[in-house]
Amino acid sequence: MDKILNMNKISKSFSGVTVLEDVDFTLSKGEIRALLGANGAGKSTLMKILCGVLKKTSGTIMMNDREIDISNPQQAREQGIGIVHQELSIIPTLTVLDNFFLGRELKKGQMLDQSGMREIFIQNSQEFNFDINPDVKAGSLPVAKQQMIEIMKILSQDAQIIIMDEPTTSLTRDEKKNLFDIILRLRDKGKTIVYISHILEEIFLLSNSTTIMRNGHVVGTFPTAELSEKSISEYMSGSEYVEKKKAKSFRDTSGEPIMEVRNLTRGKSVQDVSFRVCPGEIVGFAGLVGAGRSEIVRAIYGADKKTKGTVMIGGKVVKIGSPKDAIKNGIGFIPEDRKREGLILKQEIFKNASLVQLKKLRSYHLLNEAREKQFTKEAVENLSIKISSIHDPVQKLSGGNQQKVVVSKWFSDEFQVLILDEPTKGIDIGAKEDIFKAAEEFAKLGKGVIFISSDIDEVLRIADKVLVIRDGKVIKEIENKDITQKDIMNVILQYSDQEETNEEDEEV
Repeated sequence: MDKILNMNKISKSFSGVTVLEDVDFTLSKGEIRALLGANGAGKSTLMKILCGVLKKTSGTIMMNDREIDISNPQQAREQGIGIVHQELSIIPTLTVLDNFFLGRELKKGQMLDQSGMREIFIQNSQEFNFDINPDVKAGSLPVAKQQMIEIMKILSQDAQIIIMDEPTTSLTRDEKKNLFDIILRLRDKGKTIVYISHILEEIFLLSNSTTIMRNGHVVGTFPTAELSEKSISEYMSGSEYVEKKKAKSFRDTSGEPIMEVRNLTRGKSVQDVSFRVCPGEIVGFAGLVGAGRSEIVRAIYGADKKTKGTVMIGGKVVKIGSPKDAIKNGIGFIPEDRKREGLILKQEIFKNASLVQLKKLRSYHLLNEAREKQFTKEAVENLSIKISSIHDPVQKLSGGNQQKVVVSKWFSDEFQVLILDEPTKGIDIGAKEDIFKAAEEFAKLGKGVIFISSDIDEVLRIADKVLVIRDGKVIKEIENKDITQKDIMNVILQYSDQEETNEEDEEV
C-alpha cells in the first residue's frame, strides 16, 4: 500500500504534563486502521492534533511525502482530513440542514443558497442511506440521529483520511450495519479510515491493522488478524490478562423489594411497565437502541413526566415529579449523555464529583470545601480516575475518566437505588471493570441497581435478572442463569414476529 500519512516524533504537553511523547503513526492509502488504548492513553489527543483541534508541542506531519502544517480544523479539511468526534458538536437550536453545512454554507451572492444546500443534503442522505428530516431542530432528535448527522457531515466532505472516534456508541443495530457497509465502500474507493472503538468485535470485523497506545506512547502496530482480546488487553494495560467472570449475586429476596414500579406509562414511549428491585439486586435492562430503556428510567427519575403509574421505595409510594424529588427519595441516576446531563464541564473535578453530596459535606450549614476535596480524592482512588489535579476543569479529562467522575458522585449511603444508563459508553475494558466493581459494591450494601447497556454481554456480565425491553414494554423477565446474548435476541425477535402477526390479523 502507498503511504499517505507519516506523523513523526509527535509530542504534546498540557501545563507541563506530557500526554504524548515521540509518537510515530503512519497510514497507507485504502486501509482501515484501528486505534486502541485505555482512556487517557493519548489516542484522541493524537487524532485531534492531526485534525487541527490541538497543536502539537513538537514533531512533524507528512502527507503524500510533503510536510504540512495543521494549525486549525479548516487547514485539516483543506488537506483532506476529517473527523467524527466522540463527543457531539451538534448545535441543538439549529436545524439538521444548518448543522450539516455549518461553517461551509453555500451562497448565491450575499444570500444563502438554501435550495442548493438542500439538494446536496438529499443526495448525501440517499447515497449513504440516512433517513433524517433536514428541517427539524437537531436538538429534538435522539442521540443516535444526532450522531448520524455528524457522520454525514464528514462523509460529504470527500476527505482522504477519515477518523471515526467511537462512531457507533448510540446507533441501532441496523444503523451500525449501514455504517460498516459505508466504511467498507470508502475503503474500496481508496479512502483511509482510522477507527477508534472500545468494542473489540467492531475492530476485528473492520480493520486491517491495529495501533495500540499506552500512557502517551505507541506500543506497536499489528495485523488485526494476529490479535485477540487477551493480547489487546495485555498491550493496553501492560499487565497479564485476567478473564472476567459474571458477578456473584448479592440478592436477598427474603425481604420486601427496595423498589417497585407498577404500571408505569408515558404516552407510547413507556407502556404499562412493572418490575421489582430487591435489596442487593442488580437488574439489567436489555434491548436494542430505541427500545425504550432510557425512557423508562427517565420517567421513574422524574426527568420526563409519566402519564400514570406508581413508584414505591421501601414499600411506600413516593411522589416523583422531578429529579429533585427522586434524589430526595433515595434514587440516583447516571444519565446516558454525560456532557449535557452529567457534568458541568468548565467546573473543577472536585466540584463535579461532590455535586450531589453537598448536603452531606456541610459543616454547620456551610459547605466544607476540605470535605468536598476529601470525598473526591477517595472517589479518584476507588474508581482509578486518571487526573493531574482535582482542581483541573473536568473537560480536560478523557471521556472515560469524565464518565468515572459522573459515576463517583452518586455512591453514597443516602441512595437506596442507583440507575446507570449506558455507564460504559465509550470507555475502555479496564474502566468498564472499575464501574462494574463500583456497582457490585453498591449492591453488596443491600441497595438496588438498575443497569442499562446496549451491549447485552455487559448486562449478562453484571445483572442478577434481565428485563428484556421492546417498544417501551417489558416483554420478558429472565433470571440470569446460564442465559446468553443469543437467548436475549431470540426473545426480541420472537416478540417482533408476534407483533407483525397481530398487525396482519388486525388488517384482515
